[in-house]
Amino acid sequence: MARGLVIGLVIVIALAADDITIPKNRSSGKNWNFALTHSTILLHIIFGTIVVLTAIVLLIRSIRSGDRSSIVVSLIGLAFVLLAWAMGEQYVATLKNSALSDMGIGWFGAIAAYGTGWYLKRTRSTTVRSHVLSKE
Repeated sequence: MARGLVIGLVIVIALAADDITIPKNRSSGKNWNFALTHSTILLHIIFGTIVVLTAIVLLIRSIRSGDRSSIVVSLIGLAFVLLAWAMGEQYVATLKNSALSDMGIGWFGAIAAYGTGWYLKRTRSTTVRSHVLSKE
């Protein structure tokens, strides 16, 4: 599931890479109206929300598994995803560059956390497979 989150985060950033300018000096409501009617921004919001929901599911699954490293990675990843999501909302409402920068920090932190989780899961799978094969 960490791999899916990394892929989802890449899709989210790819959608944000399009050079879109929200008109300035307007109310928060008008900014949101623009964001929700612009197809690329709307897809960015939808994929970002899917990433939030997937991150929550991953944390729940990690807690149920009882694996401490998975729980820690999932919790850190979710915190960064929520930071990015909240700062995205803040950016649309205010158009402040600081919110945009903080959204980037959240995205980068989430990529790092879930990338680490993906790596740890792969190395554990390889180690377990090697151990099983050596016993045969």
